[in-house]
Amino acid sequence: MSGWRNLVFSRFRLVDGLADFAERGFTLNRPVSRAVLEGHARSFLYGFNTAMAGSPIGQVHARLGSVEPEERGFAFEGAGMASALMDGLLLSRGRRTKALLAGTGEEHPYVIHVGAGWALARLRYPGARRLLGLDPLLGWLAQDGWGFSLGFFGGRRALRRRRSRGPLRATDAVRCQGMGRSLWFIESADPESVAVAIDAAPPEHRPHLWSGVGLAATYAGGATGEELGRLAELSAGHRAHVAQGAAFAAEARRRAGHVPGYTREAVRRLAGVDVDTAADWTQKAAASLSGDGTVQEFLLWRREIRRLSGAE
Repeated sequence: MSGWRNLVFSRFRLVDGLADFAERGFTLNRPVSRAVLEGHARSFLYGFNTAMAGSPIGQVHARLGSVEPEERGFAFEGAGMASALMDGLLLSRGRRTKALLAGTGEEHPYVIHVGAGWALARLRYPGARRLLGLDPLLGWLAQDGWGFSLGFFGGRRALRRRRSRGPLRATDAVRCQGMGRSLWFIESADPESVAVAIDAAPPEHRPHLWSGVGLAATYAGGATGEELGRLAELSAGHRAHVAQGAAFAAEARRRAGHVPGYTREAVRRLAGVDVDTAADWTQKAAASLSGDGTVQEFLLWRREIRRLSGAE
């Protein structure tokens, strides 16, 4: 990257305060869970700032690779946001994002695409997603990232605003999954508070929100085994969606080559199987798709995972 571009993008640095739940207005009375989730947020900021510095992609991969395995996915997610933001602003046809997805980034395709969604939520011009050249199927995870960013930066008020915007479109359904993930952070992994928030949402939003909660609880952790059991009880009518979210997280962790103990526990509690079985659901479901690259196909992928889980 040329010197002037390097200087310009270095000014996009995200400050550490963005990871502080007190500044975000999130739940603070669960200090252990808060510490875990704030740590993930700081890893995201590190990944963003590392990629936004404009270093050669090999150096970015090396620096992200030095992050401890449990946190590395969050760092790559932040780098995904930075890379997509640079590509979008420079109209570089996804060059930086594709480079990030290569090499060691091949272990983190899910979170990099999610990170790209944080950027799309800010670029907001027609064709931005196509310009980035995202994967036809995984590229829809960018809409999940878009939804998560709305909740993380806007908090409960932003989520309430989204609920009043009329009928739920297919793209909005994917964004709802991301909003569900953000709820896990906003409520510091408290199952009761998460369930109350989802119950306040329109009925057509709730399955997708629960899908995101299942994904976040499994990938990010923050809850005890007993709390995960309570989460499973509270999600009663949407257990298949929670299992689908847990399966997404299981595959993302397995692909990255490190599965934390809390992920194994969450998959067992929320999907009723081991990590490999849940992760395999995502692969089997993807193999049944036609490959047309539409958002409807992404939703079909999720539906087939729910069918394979046996919970639907």
